[in-house]
Amino acid sequence: MNIISIPVAVYNGWFEWQLDLFWHNHKKQYGNIAAKKAHAIVIKRNNIREKKCEKYEWNINIPNSMCEAHFDYRQDLLDHNYMPINIQIGLEQIINKFKDDENLELLDCDVFHMRKHPFFDIKDDEMYVTDIYENWHLLSKTANKSVIAKYFKNDGKYYNGGFVPIIAKAKVFKQILPDWIWIHKDIVDNFGGVQHNSLRWWAGMYSLQAACERNKINMIAKDVCYLPNINTLQESHYLAHYSCDPKFDKRKYPNIDYQNFPDNMFYKAVLDWKSGSLASKEFTKLFL
Repeated sequence: MNIISIPVAVYNGWFEWQLDLFWHNHKKQYGNIAAKKAHAIVIKRNNIREKKCEKYEWNINIPNSMCEAHFDYRQDLLDHNYMPINIQIGLEQIINKFKDDENLELLDCDVFHMRKHPFFDIKDDEMYVTDIYENWHLLSKTANKSVIAKYFKNDGKYYNGGFVPIIAKAKVFKQILPDWIWIHKDIVDNFGGVQHNSLRWWAGMYSLQAACERNKINMIAKDVCYLPNINTLQESHYLAHYSCDPKFDKRKYPNIDYQNFPDNMFYKAVLDWKSGSLASKEFTKLFL
C-alpha cells in the first residue's frame, strides 16, 4: 500500500532545514520511489509583513507545491491569530492533485520517517492518528471538551484527541476540510482572555476533532510516532516528531550539542543527516 507523506513548511530558513531533514530520511527509507511517496506544502510567507516568495529555490528536490498563506488565500482569515490554520489552507490548495482513494499522511514539518511505514488497511470512514496529544495537553474529551462540544452532530462519537501523523484517504480529507477550517476560525474568534492564547495555538487540533465527529470519521489511535522527551521509543514507531526535544531543540538550531545525543534510532538519523547532507551544512548561515 502506498502512502504519500505531506509535510507542511513555510518558505524561510527555519523550515528549510526541517524539510531537508525530512527529505534526507525519506530518501534513506524509500530510495528511488521516495519522490512518489512525498509531496511538500510550502507556504509562501509566514506573516503579512514579509515578502511573498513565488519561486521555490531550496536545494531540496522533494516534490512540492508553493501555496498561499491563509491571509493571502482568504479575506476572512486576515487575522494573524489564525496562523496554524496554514496546515488546512495549504492542504486545501493541493488536495485535488490526489485521487480519492490515495492514502495521505499529513505531517508537521518537524516529523520524519525513521523506518518504512507498515501496511495500513485504512477504511473510507477512518483516520489514523497519534493520540498522545489528548492526555498530554489537548484534553478534548475531558477538561476542554466544552471547546468543541457545540460543533458535535453525533453525541461526541468518533474523535479521540489525536493529531499528526494524520493518515487517511484523500476523499476523507476532502470531506472534512471545510469543517476543519471554519471550526478552527470559529474557535479563535470566540475564545478570549486567558484561554485565547492556548486555544489559538491548538485550534487546528481541536477543530480536527470536531470535524471528524461531525462527518462520522472514526479517529483511530496508532502508536507509530516517537516524540523525544514525551514518550519512549518503540518498535512500532516509524516516525519521529521532535517538537519538544531539549537535546535536538529546533528552537536553538544550529546551536545543538550533538555530543549529548543518546544512542538510539532517532538521534542516529539526525547525525546521519548532519554528516551526509551538503545542504544542511549551509543552513547555519541563515541563523548567525
